[in-house]
Amino acid sequence: MPRRARFLVTTDERQIAYWARHRGHRTHDHPVVQFFATQRVDFIERFLDLRNVTNALDVGCGNGFSTFYMRRRVRDIWASDRSRFMLSRHPLRSHGRLAAADAVALPFDDATFDLVYGWEVLHHMAEPVRAVREMARVSRRYVFLVEPNPWNAAQLAFALWDPEHRWVLRYTRKYMGRLCDEAGLKVLRVATGGWVLPNVTPHALLRVLGAMPYRFALGLSNWAFAAKAA
Repeated sequence: MPRRARFLVTTDERQIAYWARHRGHRTHDHPVVQFFATQRVDFIERFLDLRNVTNALDVGCGNGFSTFYMRRRVRDIWASDRSRFMLSRHPLRSHGRLAAADAVALPFDDATFDLVYGWEVLHHMAEPVRAVREMARVSRRYVFLVEPNPWNAAQLAFALWDPEHRWVLRYTRKYMGRLCDEAGLKVLRVATGGWVLPNVTPHALLRVLGAMPYRFALGLSNWAFAAKAA
């Protein structure tokens, strides 16, 4: 195995075990999580008018704040995650629209959702292109991906320190665009930005960070907006 490949290795099995136990993640109503998710949804609306999205699917939803805050703009929203433990912590678990499913085998028909999105989920997968193809399959119109930016100092340091996040090192803007291309999607825009980490950033810093421009080249996250090919 090439040296670089060995360095990048975690495994799907280790990822499943990692997410089967609580890692101290903040809940959806924590003020930092609320700030982070609200700011991100506002940014999404710069590129996509969510009033025209009739339904959506949140892939790899984790403990659910990515579903909870998007639901304020898209009322008909579903969520999936392969970790039943994380789904048990989802704030919308009583709504009956959660699916325990792997991202590479989503239990939905072709072209079911206007929008299919994943917030920081692909870097936990050995073969992310399979998941993006599956997201494209169940989408009617759009696929939206967000992943940690390996050129950001904080994200780089964490990826080097924690083997279970080593795959973050792949997720340059170029790589995310290539994933969309390989899944048969048309890339509409890529972007970089964000100053807040929902599970790490101290509450006391929100006022300062909220005054900073959201988009900047060394931001915490890389984004890819894509559409189904005509």
